[in-house]
Amino acid sequence: MIINSITINNFKSHVNTKITFNDGIIAIIGENGSGKSSIFEAMFFALFGADALRRMGLTYDEIITKGKKAMSVELDFEVNGNSYKVVREYDGRSSAKLYKNNELYAKTVNEVNRAISEILGVDKDMFLNSIYIKQGEIANLLNLPPADRKEVIGKLLGIDDFEKCYQKMRDVINEYRNQLKEVEVNLSYKEKFEKDLKEKENQLAEKEKELERIKANIDKIKTEYETAKKNFVEWKEKKSLYEKLINKLEEREKALELEKNKLKNLKYDLDEVLKANEILKSHKGEYGEYKSLTNRIKEIERRLRDLQPAYEEYIKLSKTLENIEKDIKELKEFVDKSKYKDRLDELNEILESIKKRIEEVEKTAELLGELEILSQKLNEIEKYKKIANECKKYYEEYLKLEEKINEYNKLNLEYTKLLQNKESIEENIKNLNCEIENIEKELNGINIEEIKKSLEEIEKKKEELSQLQKEKEELKQKIGEINNEINRLKKILDELKDVEGKCPLCKTPIDENKKLDLINSHKSQLDNKYNELEEIKRKIKEIENEIDKINNEIAKEKQFREIETKYYEKKKRLEDLTLKMNGLKKELIMIENKLSSYIVNGKPINEILEEYKTKLNEIRDKYNEYISAKNYLDSVDEENLRRNFEDIKEKVKGWFKEKCKEEIKKLRDEEKEITYLINKIEELKKKENEFKNVENKMLLKLGMYKEYLSLNEALNDCRKRVEELENIYKICNSAEITLNNIKRKYGKEDIENYINNKILEVNEKIKDIKERIDYINQKLNEINYSEEEFKKIEEEFEKKQEKLKNAEIEKGKIESEIKYLRDDIETLNLKLKELSDLEKEKEKLIKFIDYLNKVRSVFGKDGFQKYLRKIYTPLIQKYLNEAFNEFDLPYSFVELTEDLEIKLHSPTGVLTIDNLSGGEQIAVALSLRLAIANALIGNKVECIILDEPTVYLDENRRAKLAEIFRKINSVPQMIIITHHRELEEVADTIVNVTKERGVSKVKINES
Repeated sequence: MIINSITINNFKSHVNTKITFNDGIIAIIGENGSGKSSIFEAMFFALFGADALRRMGLTYDEIITKGKKAMSVELDFEVNGNSYKVVREYDGRSSAKLYKNNELYAKTVNEVNRAISEILGVDKDMFLNSIYIKQGEIANLLNLPPADRKEVIGKLLGIDDFEKCYQKMRDVINEYRNQLKEVEVNLSYKEKFEKDLKEKENQLAEKEKELERIKANIDKIKTEYETAKKNFVEWKEKKSLYEKLINKLEEREKALELEKNKLKNLKYDLDEVLKANEILKSHKGEYGEYKSLTNRIKEIERRLRDLQPAYEEYIKLSKTLENIEKDIKELKEFVDKSKYKDRLDELNEILESIKKRIEEVEKTAELLGELEILSQKLNEIEKYKKIANECKKYYEEYLKLEEKINEYNKLNLEYTKLLQNKESIEENIKNLNCEIENIEKELNGINIEEIKKSLEEIEKKKEELSQLQKEKEELKQKIGEINNEINRLKKILDELKDVEGKCPLCKTPIDENKKLDLINSHKSQLDNKYNELEEIKRKIKEIENEIDKINNEIAKEKQFREIETKYYEKKKRLEDLTLKMNGLKKELIMIENKLSSYIVNGKPINEILEEYKTKLNEIRDKYNEYISAKNYLDSVDEENLRRNFEDIKEKVKGWFKEKCKEEIKKLRDEEKEITYLINKIEELKKKENEFKNVENKMLLKLGMYKEYLSLNEALNDCRKRVEELENIYKICNSAEITLNNIKRKYGKEDIENYINNKILEVNEKIKDIKERIDYINQKLNEINYSEEEFKKIEEEFEKKQEKLKNAEIEKGKIESEIKYLRDDIETLNLKLKELSDLEKEKEKLIKFIDYLNKVRSVFGKDGFQKYLRKIYTPLIQKYLNEAFNEFDLPYSFVELTEDLEIKLHSPTGVLTIDNLSGGEQIAVALSLRLAIANALIGNKVECIILDEPTVYLDENRRAKLAEIFRKINSVPQMIIITHHRELEEVADTIVNVTKERGVSKVKINES
């Protein structure tokens, strides 16, 4: 991936930033907090959106510029010859678009995220671990102990994720082990459950036998119970009839008593009626007058209640009028005593005049305050003028020194680089000398002429071997021919043995002698062929022995060839090293000549530079004082201040602060006095109006007030007469109440005749009830019921009933116990079945835990982590050597072990990173980081982004890192984010980032 440009709007401190990126080294330089790192954050956001924010621990609210509601980032980049532009925006909702070769390629956030991952071939984490080199990462690779360095590299490669899985799986396995323990605890109850089941089954059998015995006993008790029940029912019916007659008897006796009481009451009421009529007749006049007076009293009281509010209000208004009259008198006295009593109509004008005067005096007081401040400022100006005059010479000297230091800084940088180059070349010459000596020793130990002679002999042996192999093949072919002939002769002999009268070959007649001759002739030929075959096999054996000897000779060819190749390679290497040595010696002479030009007056540049810096530090405080004084004097308008001072001084002539305060106090007191008087006059007017209102209200209530007094007097007269008639009224009233109560009691007006008639009726009823009572007593004698006998029969019945009930209860109890036992047996069987299932679960858990342990071991250090290291190590080593070779250092090979330890092979032996010089360490660390990036991406890295690579590095190492950056040619585009200015020297493009009033500004310089 090559980044072409980025446009940032309202992202953190970048309100409107556009940066174009070329190939080569781009240095993004700015002070801490200037917004330089925000440029990478915007790139990361453009590529991976909200996932990138979460990875950086940010939210949309945190990245949108304060005071803005929307933001956008646009990134142009190239991958595999195709140009892409990704646009991401947020205005409360996020949106994204991706263009490929100027055509819309993806238009939703999810589509863009998916497409970016496919195009780059990495996700956000791999992007950070490969293309982006974090702050302090190079320093970590240098400074960390080997074990910690291995851990850092493991994290970059993602190996530590498997270690996390390995650790987390322990918790998972422990969880299943806890489940297994729980299962085993439950299974430990199995023996107890089996024992309990057996006991319950035995108890059930016993209880079922007991139930049968109880059922038989209940049948016997039921027969006895039925007999007792029948007898009890008969007596119960007799008792019921007896009780009914007794109840009837009691009812009749009560009715008799009731009628007797009724007769008694009737006679009493008749006597009371006669007495009451006599009293009312003798006091008829006085009783009527009393009633008339009480009615009149009620009417007067009712009217008084109606008049009461008006009467009370009139009294209240009368008191209010007295109070108002008193207040008016007091207010008039206050106004008459005032010094303004003759100017009451002018009070408002006087008050306004006083207020204006107060404003004028307050304004004069403010001017006096301003005059004091101006005086202080003019004194301050004089003070800074004095400081500026005293420190000006130091300021001018400081500027000259600063100019000299800048000049000598550049020279010192060149001088330092020359010294480093000299040191590096001397180290290289030393290493080359050592390697040349070693090669010469190796070459002297090889007799190349003898090797050549041996190789020529081997070539001759190869020709001889070829001839022998050809002879061997010819003999093998001859063996085949002889074997065919032997088989033919055997077949003929077999046929001759069986022939009778005719030759098997020519089909001519044959006798026994001829047959015998033919057999002997073919046997002789067969023997010759066998002898010939043995001779050929012997010759083949001799040839094979010879071939083995020759092969043993030829086998030495590889060793001789390797020695010959090594000899010529070493010779070529010796020539190259010698040539390189001569070049380095010439370069060293040139550098030494250049270094001499950096000695001034017998002192090297760096010492002179330090002297200047010391002088600069000595006068820095005076320089700063001058700058502060000058800035202050430039920021103030002295002429204007002095003009204002004179103007104000003229205006306040004759005034001073204390005089202003006294005058204002005096005026304020007078203002309060007049304001208070105005308020009192207003209050007097209100009281006079209130007096008239109350007076009018009293006139309206006067009639009712007089009526109330008149009625109250009449009421007293009536009450007096009523009191005189009170005793007669009580006697008559009591008689009238008695008479009315009796009338209401019977509901009749002619009460005297009515009661006489009722007395006759009650006497008749008493006679009838007595006759009925006699009849009931006769029937009771006929029943012949005995309560004592009934209780004996009832007691017998209850005993039988209780006995049956207890037997039934015992039966129910046994049945209940049987039910519970059956339930318990069922429960135990279910539990045992569950335990049986648990045993299967236990087996599954044991197998699963074993499986998890195996899986966990795969994620462990000796499992997939080791496999990943084994896969990545040769790949990283390949890219590491490719990157490291660019720096032209005297090492033949960089080895990366499976434990990610770095070893450098040189002619003098094997070194670790800790044994290297500062520059070589930087080269190895950067090469390793680039190699990791290439290994993760799977091809050549085209762009690398380094965030503060010089952090935690001292000045010397920063200089060496800058020099190394210049030598890297394998990475087309390198973006460096830094606040160190040393990297300007190696950058092809410099992007300066500054912050003005909270907004980041960008300026691009091409070198």
